[in-house]
Amino acid sequence: MGKDRKGLSKKNKGFSLVELIIVITIMVILAAVIGIAIIRFINKARKQVDVETAETIYKAAELAMASTDEEVQQAWEQNTGRTKYTVTANGETYQMEIIAWARGSFDYDNRNGEFKHGWDGLDSQWPWVLELKANLIQLGGKNYNTPYEVLPFKYRKTKDPYGRVTQYADSWMIFRRVADNRNKKGDDYAVEVWIGYKRNTADGYGTNTVLPFYRLYPDTDKRFYDD
Repeated sequence: MGKDRKGLSKKNKGFSLVELIIVITIMVILAAVIGIAIIRFINKARKQVDVETAETIYKAAELAMASTDEEVQQAWEQNTGRTKYTVTANGETYQMEIIAWARGSFDYDNRNGEFKHGWDGLDSQWPWVLELKANLIQLGGKNYNTPYEVLPFKYRKTKDPYGRVTQYADSWMIFRRVADNRNKKGDDYAVEVWIGYKRNTADGYGTNTVLPFYRLYPDTDKRFYDD
């Protein structure tokens, strides 16, 4: 009987140190791989939420374009006089101009947490932007651009793909194509929602301007998902 117990104890002596190290190493590798996969999944989900928010902004902009209010229509049709941007999205290169912008992440207050045209003041496009904001409230309730609120980015690490600035994207931007730059549907003045960065004179730049990073809606720029 004692002999059997002795043989049994030899067979069940447990893992050796080398075996334990191998098991722990495998667990660490698996944890790292799974962790990276989870982070990628979370980032992709956050980006998708941003695209859905951009779609809501786009719908509000389209409703404003279709407004029967004469003042709104005059504001929409007027030349903005702003810088024309040459951009590329999904292999297509064209020109566009800024219509409205709002902060989407940090450094915002009651002056720039809501959509507006221009950089900080009210000008000829303002009636259209007022219509836009009214539509946003109807589409999304009080959480969309009510006073002192902002439409937040869920994914906050989108950098300038053109390398012009090192800052992350901080603003929603509504652009329209300039004349003779029709979209695939053949529309002039088509609205697009982008994310980008507002470059300020306070940051040491010569002029206030906006820098578009990625088109989110319609036809989301594929580079946004790879960022």
